[in-house]
Amino acid sequence: MKKDFIKNIPWPLVGLGLLGLILLFWGSIPTKAPKTEVELQRPQKGEEEKLSELLSTLGLGQFKVMLTYEDGGRLYLATDEKIEREYDKGQLKSIKEDRQVVRLRKDSGESGYILHEKVPSVSGVVLTCSRKLSSAQKLMVIEAVRALWDLPLGRIVILGKE
Repeated sequence: MKKDFIKNIPWPLVGLGLLGLILLFWGSIPTKAPKTEVELQRPQKGEEEKLSELLSTLGLGQFKVMLTYEDGGRLYLATDEKIEREYDKGQLKSIKEDRQVVRLRKDSGESGYILHEKVPSVSGVVLTCSRKLSSAQKLMVIEAVRALWDLPLGRIVILGKE
């Protein structure tokens, strides 16, 4: 009787079932996300290089630039807002507000949906030149910097080799 029972089992279906179970368990094993190096974003690095190149085209020598910022900028994220008002006999009884950040899923994880990004504002500039500059040349450099960021004179420092 046992031999008849074993012979009547549809072995190809059993094999497919076992294969399906193995694939289910294999798919549920958490995989480690690939480690990616996180680079600290320095928005000023590109601006420093651009200003250095711009000033070097004036024929006054090579410039190195350092910028300082008032803040770190700001991200404006999309939110989903729900407001419920409850009335009692025509009078406003209560207000419930529910605000949640809209999230995006990516390969690297989950993050908020960015509507707008405000870049940090420049608060000061330090310039070094490879040669000594006259007062007229310094004024020309200051005017170039002020045209970009409208900084007061006290926030712009020019250093040249003596």
